[in-house]
Amino acid sequence: MARILVIDDDANYRAVLRSFIEDKGHVVIEAENANDGLRIFLQEKADLVVSDLMMPVKSGLDLLRELRQTDPKVLFIMVTGYPTVDAATSAMKEGAYDFLVKPVNIDQLAAVMNRALSTIALRSNLSTMRGMNVALLFSIPFWIVVGIVVRMLLKR
Repeated sequence: MARILVIDDDANYRAVLRSFIEDKGHVVIEAENANDGLRIFLQEKADLVVSDLMMPVKSGLDLLRELRQTDPKVLFIMVTGYPTVDAATSAMKEGAYDFLVKPVNIDQLAAVMNRALSTIALRSNLSTMRGMNVALLFSIPFWIVVGIVVRMLLKR
């Protein structure tokens, strides 16, 4: 179960996304604008962000930049009803995980979310494996010393 932050100035669209995402078994946190989304992200640490591109005051692209400065590993799915090649290119260059066009095809959103959440799981597993490797690396000298001591005791 993931915590997914949905940011969109359209309350009806947020409700549709909330219903869909909750049906998939995830927790949804909502924000109606980019400033609230940033504040909520910093307070509640969502696993994944799904945000509209075009919002009043601050765009989803501006929000993406701010979130990536705060957490470079944040996975961010950009959604827009005004798709342009420039918007998609900018979002991907800024680090968006994916770029979807409204109205979002629910199957496509599900696939993108599953890939993003799998990426999170893989990162977590990789981090655990790195920790285990470091622990093993530091324990080798200890076991060498133990082996030498045991050998010396057995020679007596």
